[in-house]
Amino acid sequence: MSTSTLLNLGQLREALQSHLQDRHILKDSHSLELLAHGEANVIFHLDADRLVRVAVNTPNQRFQGDFSRVTKFEWTILHYLKDTGLGHELLGEQLEPTEDFPYTYLVTNYITGGPMDYSRLHLQQCAATLARLHRLPLQPGYRQVQPLKPQVQQVSHPLALFFQESWDYAQPYLDFPDADSEIIQMLESVLTRAEARLAAEPLLTEYRHECLVHSDHTYENWVVNDQQAYLIDWEWAEIGSPAGDLGHFLSPVTICRRHGYQMPAEDKQFFLNAYYDALEDADLAQKIKVHYAVFGAFPALRSLCWTAGYWVTVRRWYATSVEESASAAARMERLRDSQRRFPQLWAEVMALLEEPLP
Repeated sequence: MSTSTLLNLGQLREALQSHLQDRHILKDSHSLELLAHGEANVIFHLDADRLVRVAVNTPNQRFQGDFSRVTKFEWTILHYLKDTGLGHELLGEQLEPTEDFPYTYLVTNYITGGPMDYSRLHLQQCAATLARLHRLPLQPGYRQVQPLKPQVQQVSHPLALFFQESWDYAQPYLDFPDADSEIIQMLESVLTRAEARLAAEPLLTEYRHECLVHSDHTYENWVVNDQQAYLIDWEWAEIGSPAGDLGHFLSPVTICRRHGYQMPAEDKQFFLNAYYDALEDADLAQKIKVHYAVFGAFPALRSLCWTAGYWVTVRRWYATSVEESASAAARMERLRDSQRRFPQLWAEVMALLEEPLP
């Protein structure tokens, strides 16, 4: 299922409300409340304790434009993570579009808390959550990632894949008739520098550790409360190197999405130290340090290229929904801000790609 039509959030809410009431999932006296409109999902409060996540789009090329696959994908992951307490608990689903509601969705619990704010307390909580996620293959009952397949892609050669995806995400901007020539030069130079590091990929096999990786650490994809940090929105997840998470979490492109924030180097090291300590396994920590040195810059590269390509297509998704959704309006403003900040972000990613290899 895919679409190029603009989304009417009001009509979507009314259709979903009627659908859920007919199935006795929502009481007739209750109404849905729009919570957020992201790139992939529109999220509604079902009631005080539940959410409905409706898949309406996917910028992730791995789904080939079929955004109904997003729901099946996230369902597979939440089922795998059942009772771990790492994210939402799965309460219901529609995995195929129906005649009365031509979208797919998940029903989950509602997690109390707020977005991650990059304070040291939040950094420590996020580090502990990622360490628990990355240790799962060493825990009883989670040694095999087989239940995640084939929905979740296993990435055995992440440098090569991320490099190719970076080219693909940059391509809409590189082909854009009104593209800024300086931005084009930046994209081409950062890709050239990344290409020079591809020869280090065999080290990931030599120090092998694969696990479920979330891969999308925008601050809004964390819900943090007094007890812990939870991961939500698994659309970009894969089976692969845990450095994919560390690299995306610490990517300047990711961090900048929170009101233009720039994380001090001391806080980045604080996060890494907290993460390695939370693994509680010196051998595993050493393996992941190698992974991070080899692969850690590539999530930032992909995010940088994705950002440039996204400028070309974003208005198709949000232009008419800005007045209906504060979330959509905020994303539009954030993307405009990313255009202003792009040269600085490019310079930071170039510096990451100069870090020494093991």
